[in-house]
Amino acid sequence: MRIQLPAKYVFSRIYLRGKQGFSLVEVLIGSAIVGIFFLSFFAMTGTGFKMVKSSRENLRATQIMLNRLEGVRLFNWNQLTQTNLLPATFTENYDPTATNGNVGTVYSGTMVVSTPTMNPTATYSSNGVKQVTVQITWNSGGMSHTRSMSTYVTQYGAQNYVYSN
Repeated sequence: MRIQLPAKYVFSRIYLRGKQGFSLVEVLIGSAIVGIFFLSFFAMTGTGFKMVKSSRENLRATQIMLNRLEGVRLFNWNQLTQTNLLPATFTENYDPTATNGNVGTVYSGTMVVSTPTMNPTATYSSNGVKQVTVQITWNSGGMSHTRSMSTYVTQYGAQNYVYSN
């Protein structure tokens, strides 16, 4: 003997059959996907901060080199070639959040004044042109970084407009 339920009970049983919830496998897969998302998000954030720090350090090294090379413009030819007004080595510190004597990143640099090797050889290259090279080295993140910048200075160049020989 079979009992028939009213239509409203049959409909609700069919309706509830699809709304009973998630299985354990579905919950575990969903949790794994969310976990991978959060791990990758935090790794991406950490990498972003490292890239910003690296860019900031590169920019500071460029500023130091440019500052030193711009100072060369104020030297006349005799000061550039015959005196020790240009320091052979120098050190500069930088930390945007420096407090309590913290020096931050230490930039060590060298300045070299040399006779350039030009190809093809110019007639004035041996006695009227000097090459000034600034090289900066600093340690960050367990790695040593090096940048360099060079410029040419001529005997009758821009420095004669500032000071006369």
